[in-house]
Amino acid sequence: MHAKTRSHPKSETVWSKRRWPVIAGFLAIGLVAAGVWQFSSSTPVSAEAPEANKILNIQASMPFQILIPAYLPKEFDRAGVETQVDQSGPGGEPMVQLAYHTKGSATLFVREWVPVNPTMEILAASRPIQTKWGQGWLLSQGTSLAAVWVDVGPLRASIYTHDLDVLTREQLLAMAESLGPASNRQVFSFVVERPVIKEMAPPPPVEIKINDQGVQELTLVVTPGGYSPLRFAVKKGVPVRLTFRQLGQVGCGNELIFPADPNSPSELKLASPEDKQVLEFTPQQVGQFQFQCSHQMYRGIMTVKE
Repeated sequence: MHAKTRSHPKSETVWSKRRWPVIAGFLAIGLVAAGVWQFSSSTPVSAEAPEANKILNIQASMPFQILIPAYLPKEFDRAGVETQVDQSGPGGEPMVQLAYHTKGSATLFVREWVPVNPTMEILAASRPIQTKWGQGWLLSQGTSLAAVWVDVGPLRASIYTHDLDVLTREQLLAMAESLGPASNRQVFSFVVERPVIKEMAPPPPVEIKINDQGVQELTLVVTPGGYSPLRFAVKKGVPVRLTFRQLGQVGCGNELIFPADPNSPSELKLASPEDKQVLEFTPQQVGQFQFQCSHQMYRGIMTVKE
């Protein structure tokens, strides 16, 4: 004989009542998990900067605190950053250089130093821009080079690249504005709201005074960072005596093309760092006139007023 199987209508009723809440619960858990995954995959990664330990290992050899950018596109290898501490700043100051690379051979350079004469070190051919640190400088040479200088306290940082097909000028500024101490285990991010580059009005020109002999006399010094004064103003019809000198190794900066006569500029050349050249002229035209080195790497402006 075969045993008869008895049904349990009461148990089936209980399960039928409970199975939908259970299924709904599993579905909810699945949706939450999917949501977490989607959120985590779309949220910018932020974590301790992987190059922090490497930077801290060279910190003791530098007379200043080394800064690293919090923002850096993910294409760049932070952990593989190359460091150099045997470099010198424009005035011979100790300088550190950080080089970040991509697999595609693009490179971002970060240089830092404390300038001996901050106002004398100028990023030649740059224009002043607004940054979160105050006035900065932007150098833009077509598609071959872009550089941003900022002053973070006494420290000066230069962030530049030759790979403008990978990095934009706005990204360079964003990196400059995100600089922070490696000693704080600087948190990094792949994504940041890019700042807008806003130019600042250049400083007013230095007014050249007339001496007891009725001559407007000035000394124009070229340094590795540019001219001092970079901009100056003289009066029309009053004789000018300009003494041209150099401070440090300036490359092509030892040659000066100067618009004493805008239609036929004068050329001055220094034979050595100890040399000086004197140019005497009387400005006859009102306006702004550029002076520069032979390769236009160094530039300045003379303003002639009534």
